[in-house]
Amino acid sequence: MIDNAEGRLAALVQRQRARLARFFGQHAPDKSEVPDLVQDVFLKLTKTEMPEAFENEASYVISVARSVLTDHHRRRRVRYAGEHGEMVDDIVDMGPPIDHVLDNRAMAQRVRAALLDLPERTRDVFALKTLQGMRMADVADALNVSLSTAEKHHARALAHLAARLTDYRR
Repeated sequence: MIDNAEGRLAALVQRQRARLARFFGQHAPDKSEVPDLVQDVFLKLTKTEMPEAFENEASYVISVARSVLTDHHRRRRVRYAGEHGEMVDDIVDMGPPIDHVLDNRAMAQRVRAALLDLPERTRDVFALKTLQGMRMADVADALNVSLSTAEKHHARALAHLAARLTDYRR
């Protein structure tokens, strides 16, 4: 059953997908990453409170897209920097605090339960894209579906997870 926030997000995805694809097509350094960047916008929107109505929906979505693009450029710059500082050998790794470990385990169990609620195809698309880091075009090829179908399944999975994990948002 789709709740109100999940339904609003799904409708937003349908209305704004083409606009975002055009935006990223003009601004992304690698055009093959456009579908992934579009999905990243919707992923970011799942982590925020969806307003009942937007004063200017297009401007809001493009501002989120600019943020995603900035994050993407930063990740690329770090990934390809090539030079890293020397590691200090005498730093002792104490590991994460136990409360973080327990919180992460509880979250992992909730995510697993939410994923098991999804139809198999939707779960497969989510796993390949989000958990294995595949590009959306490669996910579509691997599952023998159209890019649009893969994107829709991924958006459904994100919306479902957002709805099921609302109490864990920070």
